[in-house]
Amino acid sequence: MTLRLRRSARIFLFNEADEVLLIRFVAEREDGPFVFWVTPGGEVEGGESELAAAQRELLEELGLSVALVGPVHQESGGTYTHLGETVRNFDTFFAARCGREEPKLAGVTADEIALMREARWWSFAELAETAERVFPDRLVELGRRVLGEVFPGKSPSDASGVLAQGGLLAKIEV
Repeated sequence: MTLRLRRSARIFLFNEADEVLLIRFVAEREDGPFVFWVTPGGEVEGGESELAAAQRELLEELGLSVALVGPVHQESGGTYTHLGETVRNFDTFFAARCGREEPKLAGVTADEIALMREARWWSFAELAETAERVFPDRLVELGRRVLGEVFPGKSPSDASGVLAQGGLLAKIEV
């Protein structure tokens, strides 16, 4: 059986305290709810670039329109069931900064509204200690690296132009 490749664009979104924003999803499954935290983002639509998808997803999910840097990382998001379909996922990550109070969790589709339960800023120390399921798996390592390489000592307004569009800090093949 050939699985559909689901391309997604995700964002490491940092605030002025260098915390990263994650969204808590609760997906109902036959064996019970599957609860996880993940960076903002979603599926790349047909004819859309990863950058355009990341910009759209930030606007739809959080009401944000901010400068994006990257891509800064790519990796296989594994195989899983998404809205009743088993897919092979591949994530392209961008980075951005915003003020702590700027994101407002929303959703566009009924499915998004049903799945997205809350958004929360996390410190790397909190992420290293949590028993919660968090994606990507190596978020602390990746987030620290992206923050240090893309925004070293930068304020949110200094974010643009740090990494040339199309530059890539890390890539893991599907």
